[in-house]
Amino acid sequence: MEFLAIVLILLAVIAAEKYVYQKYAFSRLEYHCRFSAAEVFEGDEITLIEEVSNNKLLPLPWLKAELTTSKWLDFAGSQSLVTEKTRFVPSFFLLKSHHRVVRSWKVKCLKRGVYHLEKGVLISTDLLGTCSVSLPVEIHAEVTVLPKPADMELGFRSVHSDSGPVIVRRHLLPDPFLIAGVREYVEGEPISHVHWLATARTGRLMVHNNEYSANQTLTVVLNVQSRSTEKYEVLDIDKIETGIRVCAGFLDDTLRSGIPVRLIANACPDENGEPAVTGCFWGKEHILDCLRLLARMPLESSEHFPLFLRDVCSRFSSSDLVLVTAYLNEDIYDFAREQQLLGVRVKMIYLAHLLPDTVPSDLEIYQYWEEETDS
Repeated sequence: MEFLAIVLILLAVIAAEKYVYQKYAFSRLEYHCRFSAAEVFEGDEITLIEEVSNNKLLPLPWLKAELTTSKWLDFAGSQSLVTEKTRFVPSFFLLKSHHRVVRSWKVKCLKRGVYHLEKGVLISTDLLGTCSVSLPVEIHAEVTVLPKPADMELGFRSVHSDSGPVIVRRHLLPDPFLIAGVREYVEGEPISHVHWLATARTGRLMVHNNEYSANQTLTVVLNVQSRSTEKYEVLDIDKIETGIRVCAGFLDDTLRSGIPVRLIANACPDENGEPAVTGCFWGKEHILDCLRLLARMPLESSEHFPLFLRDVCSRFSSSDLVLVTAYLNEDIYDFAREQQLLGVRVKMIYLAHLLPDTVPSDLEIYQYWEEETDS
């Protein structure tokens, strides 16, 4: 009889303990997450700071926080589970009465984008492990990963060479205040660039080499279509990501050359449904705004690129135009020639290993590519 009484008392204690944890495990429990920086570049490492406070007498012998974020945020030292686009990061705590724990995770930002930690799940158990309770929590932590600018002094390959494509070891943007001599006239250049004295001396039409004025401006146009037959969603993601880094490289280069720059893309990074078009300005804050725009750039085109060139790009004028594209065709060539006839210096950056069957000799075309990564 006494044994039965003891068993009943134990069962009552276990039931009471289970009831207390089920009802009060998350009472006066606070959980917060934040990133150590709001804005970084691809490849940078930041810190995710977790803070959990148990502001009650009841201890929590086992508490698990499960965070859901992008797979492009790599948590060092965690046993995270990665699916196609998502990373699940578990974190475990033991909290005594009126106890606070702060934990830091090293996070490497692998790819440009805007990443959120909006929701998480807290899971706890009682002292005996007989019950499990969970609670969804809102976090609201965000980090913007800016694209890493491509190296503008190495990696571009000029397609017009007797020995095939050669690496260009110089800036693709000329110094706007430097006159580097004279060179032979190229069809399509404005007559105002002709160096008449050198023309009379050599008997051939010569122009100033690199004769630019302080009014030089640059427009960088990104084609978000990876193939000419593509509609909306990008198929060759690596090429477009490379193109975004190339655009970032041109933008970054203008800080050193002092050239006002405009960024245009046939994609809609914001909810207004308008294609990406910035003002034409110079300075660090403007370049950061452009890089933020590239960080938000969706992998989905808003319009066929040749049509976009006619509909949108033709509205804006500048002294220099850079077209960054994963494919080339006659429509793009024709637009570039029309711009040259207007006195615009046009460069095309082709984001592929293999050249098209025919490459026009009257246009300035460069190749640029990077090793493919897992997308």
